[in-house]
Order: sequence, then C-alpha cells, then structure tokens
Amino acid sequence: MNRLLIGKKLKLKLVLAIVISLMFSICVFIVLQVVGETVLDSYLSKSTFVENRQRDALNRFETFVSNQNVSTRDHEQLSAWISHERYLNLYIFAKDQLIFSSNTEIDPAINEELLTQFVPSKIPVTTIHFADQDAQIYLVGFYEYQYYNLILILGVFFALIIFIISFLLMINKKTSYIGLLEREIKILEGGNLDYSITVSGKDELSSLALSIDEMRKSFVERLSSEERVRMANRELITAISHDLRTPLTILLGYMDIIELNKFKTQDDLLQYIHNSREKAYQIKALSDKLFEYFTVSSAAEEEEVEFEMYEGRALIDQLIDEQLVVLDHVDVQVQPDADHPKFLLEINLVAIRRVFDNIFSNIKKYADTSYPVLIKVALQQQTVLIEKNL
Repeated sequence: MNRLLIGKKLKLKLVLAIVISLMFSICVFIVLQVVGETVLDSYLSKSTFVENRQRDALNRFETFVSNQNVSTRDHEQLSAWISHERYLNLYIFAKDQLIFSSNTEIDPAINEELLTQFVPSKIPVTTIHFADQDAQIYLVGFYEYQYYNLILILGVFFALIIFIISFLLMINKKTSYIGLLEREIKILEGGNLDYSITVSGKDELSSLALSIDEMRKSFVERLSSEERVRMANRELITAISHDLRTPLTILLGYMDIIELNKFKTQDDLLQYIHNSREKAYQIKALSDKLFEYFTVSSAAEEEEVEFEMYEGRALIDQLIDEQLVVLDHVDVQVQPDADHPKFLLEINLVAIRRVFDNIFSNIKKYADTSYPVLIKVALQQQTVLIEKNL
C-alpha cells in the first residue's frame, strides 16, 4: 500500500504543478486583457483614430465609384471593393430603401434611420453620385478590433510564457534531483562504488535512488565477500602447504632411515614403518581437507571437528618421537611428568599433529644448536601442558 502511494506522489505533484501553473497563467491573461482593453478604450474615446480611418475609407470609395463608373446595381464590383477593406461595413440606400449591404446579418427591410440607430458610426450618412442615380452610403468601421485582437494574442502569448516559467520553477527541484542522480550514477560507472547515492523525498525518484544505492551496497558487499574468499583460499593454501611440508619431511626422514639401514633392531624398523604409514595418512588427510575446502560452496563454512579418545602419555611420546627424526642436528631433551598415572586425551588427531608439526618446524628453523632444547610435559587438573624453552 505504501509503495502504491509513493508511486502516485510524483504524478500527483506533476498534476498539481500543472493545475497551479495553469490557474496562475489564466489570472495573468485576465489581468492583461482587462488592463489592455481598458487602456485601449480610454485611448480610443479620446482620439479621432476610428473617425479618421472611416473618412479615408469614404474618400477611397468615392474615388472608386467615380473612376470605375459604378452603378448601384453593380453589386459584384461593390462586393469586390468592400472585400479589400477589413473592419469596414458598407450600406447603400436609395429612396430610404436598403439596396446593398456588406453585412448579411442586417434585415434588408431596415430603413436608414433605424440602421444609424442600430449600428452607430463616427461619420454620418453621405450622398454619393453613382452612374445610374444618387444614393446614400453609410460606412461603419470596426478598426479598433484589430487592436483588441492584438491584445488577445499578446495576452495568450504572455500567459503561455508564464505557464511554462511557473511550471518549470515548480518542478525545478525534481529536475535538479534527476540531474544529480545522473551525475552520481556516472560516478558509479567510473568505478567509485563507495560513493553513496543521494536519497531525497518520498516519491518514485527517491525510491529509485534508494534501490540504486541498495544495489550498490549489495555489489560492494559481493565484491568484499569474493575478496575475503580469495584471501581465505590463499591463506588456506599457505597453511596447508606448510602443514604438508613438515609431515612430508618427517616421512622422507623415515624412508631414509629404512633405506640406509640406520635402525638398530627389527622392532625399530617396524616402528619406523608404522610411523611412515601414520605420516602418509596424515598427508592424505591434509590433502583431502584441501580438496574439501575447494569443493564447498563457501570458504567461510565451518566443518564440525571430530574428537577421539587416546591414551595420553603414549600418544604424546609418539608425536614427539615422530618429530625427533628430523631434528638429529638439535639436542632435544624431553622431561615427562612421572608423578602422574596414565590419562586419556579427547582430541582430533589431525589437528594435534598439525600443532606438533608447527612447533617442531619452528624449533628446526630458529633453535640455537649450541644449546639443548628442553620440552616439558605435565598434567595439571584436566589440561596437558607442553612447554619448550625456545
């Protein structure tokens, strides 16, 4: 319902602007007409403009009749002459009877006296010598009408100008807002997606601006999300590569011991083979996890960690022994806590192997070979503590 109302607001504003502009222009037209006609009436009442024009027309008609030898029966010639005289009517009487009239609305039975009363003129009835007889002519001029028409035309013209100007002024805010939106959209087209679209008002334009800005925010968020995924993938590849390198190095160390017969007893050989299998499975688990990360729909999804129960002391000893293979150049001393009995650990084996790989990888990189590395294993309450002096 609110969208429907918003959708009609701009139309309503435009219609209201048209109505107000039209009413204002009509008022201006009426004022111009009244003022113009009043001024013209005042001027004509004080001047002899119409009378002079009619006398000039009378002189032209007398010259026409004399030169053309026109008779009162030559209606075609009379009509032809009067057709060239705008704003002028011609009436001809003979023996008080109307024998010619350029105004077809006049009753042919009207006499001279009634006509002069009914249609007043600035000049009186004049006798003219026609070719066949003398006749009385009566000229009625309407020359002031051309100026009334001019006032009408000018009034319409100025009213139209006022309508256009007032309408443009009333919608100027909206047209300026449209121009602003156009400029801001071009800024977005240029690649500056952090530029916010201006939202002003509560109509279709503001709704459009809000939609564009929301689309901009969604696009920016999508780009940010894609960038986060790329960063997560790069970090994942780096982490997995590091996690793979350490067990692979240990596995190669076991293989070298077996191939070069550096073991002392058959039990040591079996232990090295077992440890090699463990490292191979650890490498496989890490590679499977890497593949899994690239096949899931989102890198942000967290995988539920599975925990298993192990005999704590034996597992920690095994994890340390696996790492000591690649630290033959470093003096490593392990101090287990002999005061505590056997205990159980609930851990994720893959995760704890990665922790040990990282710890001993740092020892290999940064340990000072002139000093022994001391590793302490202790049990405090429900926590196993592993410390190193590095």
